[in-house]
Amino acid sequence: MSTLRTNALEGVDAKNSITIVAGAGNVTTTNVQEGLCKQWCHYDGEGTPTIAGSFNVSSLNDLGTGQFQQVCTNNFADANYSVTAMAREENGFHFINEFDTTHQRTTALIFTSSGNQSGNVAEVDGRSVTVHGDLA
Repeated sequence: MSTLRTNALEGVDAKNSITIVAGAGNVTTTNVQEGLCKQWCHYDGEGTPTIAGSFNVSSLNDLGTGQFQQVCTNNFADANYSVTAMAREENGFHFINEFDTTHQRTTALIFTSSGNQSGNVAEVDGRSVTVHGDLA
């Protein structure tokens, strides 16, 4: 088996795109800069928020029941990023993380959790948030 070690990859035709050959001659061009997750965070949202693991998150602020602000270590270039968020509750209820687009900033994201059954704002055991977009 061969090992390739490098500190930088750059596409020939476009700096951010690299052609990947995926076996049997299947060729796919991938935009590396656009395709990578720029921020993720998994945390416990009950009581005082506790970050279990994260990337590009400097802090997590508790804004009230079920509402948190995830602060960026490295800011986004603009507020036009894509967010995927999930929440779970161990007692069997399913929750929805609501991404607050009215407060969408390059420096932070705000989320609120509400229950499927009640629709009320609620504290949640586990939250996972992934963000794709351009960093500043």
